[in-house]
Amino acid sequence: MSLTPLQRLQVNDGLLITADRWQIAHGYHQQRQKIHYEALHQGGIVSGLGVSVGPVPEAASSKYRQPRWLTIQPGLAIDTWGNPIVVAHPESCYLSAQLTETTTIYIVLKHSDLSASERTGPDADIVQEAFQILEKNGPAEPGEIELCRVRLTPEATEILSPEDVFNPREDQLDLRYRQPVRVRSQRHATVSAWSPRSAVLTQFQSLFQALPGLYPALQAQAVKTSLQSDLTCIDYPDFTRLSRSNRSPIADYLRQGGTLLVQAASEALGSLYQVEAELRSAVAAGRLGTAGKLQAQAEQELADVQVCLHKEIETLAQPLRAFLDAEDLPAAGDGALTDSELITTPFAFSQLPTLHGIPIGLYSWGGLLLLVGPLPQVWSGYDLPRHELRDAQELGINLLHFAARRRQMHTLLASAAE
Repeated sequence: MSLTPLQRLQVNDGLLITADRWQIAHGYHQQRQKIHYEALHQGGIVSGLGVSVGPVPEAASSKYRQPRWLTIQPGLAIDTWGNPIVVAHPESCYLSAQLTETTTIYIVLKHSDLSASERTGPDADIVQEAFQILEKNGPAEPGEIELCRVRLTPEATEILSPEDVFNPREDQLDLRYRQPVRVRSQRHATVSAWSPRSAVLTQFQSLFQALPGLYPALQAQAVKTSLQSDLTCIDYPDFTRLSRSNRSPIADYLRQGGTLLVQAASEALGSLYQVEAELRSAVAAGRLGTAGKLQAQAEQELADVQVCLHKEIETLAQPLRAFLDAEDLPAAGDGALTDSELITTPFAFSQLPTLHGIPIGLYSWGGLLLLVGPLPQVWSGYDLPRHELRDAQELGINLLHFAARRRQMHTLLASAAE
């Protein structure tokens, strides 16, 4: 978005209106409208603009008399910068691509103005806002609206309507990726993996798909280079084996606002979490009834389990604490999430969820997080009960939100210091 200050015309009695001043007066309102739209909305289709296999126009030359014609129905779209694109009448479009290998072809709509040479007659001074329909072999760029795509094969002689609109085959129209006009997300999170062999980015992709429905204010994407994202994921064994040359870049990454998520699997800790959850339920149920020896015994057992749990967490966290001490990073506290944004924003958790019968543990020392349990693994696990899947997704969104917000605040502080 342009940060150039706006200029408007100061009108006084006797002001001489010239073409330049007229442009300033009207351009001011047009620019304000674009800034407003670009700040709060994302471009897309408002209505109509259906795409169908069309007839060969009678005026088409012999070269183009193949069943590769599409018909774009009337409709309205708005591009990235707030320009309305009005298609008032059906438009024909010919797929001209001649391929040597199967390629995805994109049909996109783009705003344009009629050039001076195209404006003739009594209304030659009127600029008509127009559009272009483009055929591309790459996705829509900013300012372009995707209408459809086709996975085109070299031997294709005609374009077909899909038999199953949710699963189109090659050489069939694919309308699944058309984007409607929507509110612009106000925060963007990026995720990377320390190890290129890690499956965690695939797991995060499943979480990203849930964002538009659960929390549209946040967008997220995976990036290939570790330590170049808001959140970097590393397996616990990889973290414990970090070389001295790798520790310093990670420490700098944390100082600059990055978040490192260390994923650990501990059967002993998982069992203790499970026993603690059962004892908590038993104690809570007993407090609603008559207190007695069983109640006191359950409370004592809960206290004993919590001591064991604390010791196990201390053992698991010891490499993380040693790293923080060695790199002179804040390491105070036991990592508890009391009042942390990780469990309050945007979704509030009174306690962390249990997934597949395994309680999740999450601990924080600034930007260094320790995750115990199969949280990323279940984001695509539709065999989970609905409430468990939703809890897992919401906790994952909290992680993304925390990492993006932490990086943003560090960036703002750094900018102010420069």
